[in-house]
Amino acid sequence: MSGHMDAPAGPVRRRGDYHKKYDTIDEIYWVLEQQAKAFSPETAVSVKELAALMKRSGNLDKPPAERTLSELLGRLYRDNLYVCSDTTADRHFPWKLECVLQRTSGNAVFYQSYAQWEQHHAEGQSPNRALRYYLQNVLTPSEWKLFADMVQVYPYISSEQSKKFLRVLNRMSHHPVLLLEDQRYAFRRDGTLDFSILEQLDDAIRRSRRVSVVYGEYRLQTHGGRPTPRLLPRTEYNPMQLEPYAMVWSNGYYYLVGHHQKLGLMNLRVDRMVSVTVLAEQAKRPPSFDPTRYRDSTPVMYAGVPEHIVLRCRTKLLNVVVDFFGASVPFFDVTDDHFSVHLHIVSAGAKLFIRQYLDGVEVLEPASLRAELAWELRDAAARLEED
Repeated sequence: MSGHMDAPAGPVRRRGDYHKKYDTIDEIYWVLEQQAKAFSPETAVSVKELAALMKRSGNLDKPPAERTLSELLGRLYRDNLYVCSDTTADRHFPWKLECVLQRTSGNAVFYQSYAQWEQHHAEGQSPNRALRYYLQNVLTPSEWKLFADMVQVYPYISSEQSKKFLRVLNRMSHHPVLLLEDQRYAFRRDGTLDFSILEQLDDAIRRSRRVSVVYGEYRLQTHGGRPTPRLLPRTEYNPMQLEPYAMVWSNGYYYLVGHHQKLGLMNLRVDRMVSVTVLAEQAKRPPSFDPTRYRDSTPVMYAGVPEHIVLRCRTKLLNVVVDFFGASVPFFDVTDDHFSVHLHIVSAGAKLFIRQYLDGVEVLEPASLRAELAWELRDAAARLEED
């Protein structure tokens, strides 16, 4: 393990002595990560080697003796195994302490997990070999990959922001989870999301403060000799003062659900907000407001009063119905060819679904919705047939 022992000492950080438990724990993780580079069984270090590295680093006024360090490592190792939500483990995310035994056979070196060794030996039995420690990532490579994929496919961040996030993920995972030049060929919106607005809205909701929102709309302006959509402040009801209730992700967008004194309950897309100001006035969310229930009863976030709607659908549309309304809505009258479904939703969201899948959907209730859709379709047909 000479490579570990020759590691540079690094800057002196002076954080107290080993009687201060967290100073010593922080130093153990820091030395294993920064000096020992102990990220696998092959690079694991013994208590003696770790004690020497901690002494050389000079970050503690009085580094622990080997025996004290061995006892502390044992406790930390067992905390990692059995107390996953332990405060110490949270402090040192993304690492957990792993322990192995090293043995040789001829020129070959083998490593055995200490936990596996314990399973086959009596309690209290000593392994007769020095324990070696290293840092193991608490997330698997596939879990880090999932994080990276979410960054790659999220439509509201720029390519430069994606690269920045991937660098952070690669650093935390200690191996490339996704190369910066890799592409998921995801849709990227021209206007990226202003994350400072998200922070302000989260802060206002957390502290129960009213907000003033300048809401935008796209208008065509000539740019470079061609009409180009530009997000500009809307001409009416701007700025709007709201009591913010919740942030909701629906239909591929972030929405702020809030109450306006004149306009009532509103759903405002965050990517269409030009600016947000958190006000000093207190806001109050009704105790009866349930963000999850509200989202489920408001498909595509059209505001309004939920109604009881009954649809009869062809079986081929089941996947689409589940995607649109969720799997928990009540299904009934199921046959090989059709099924019916009860919905308690805002009719505007139901109408969007029905218009898209007219060839496979029949409105059973209410009659007023049937009549409204029939009139809209006749009007559309008349306009299409005009010379």
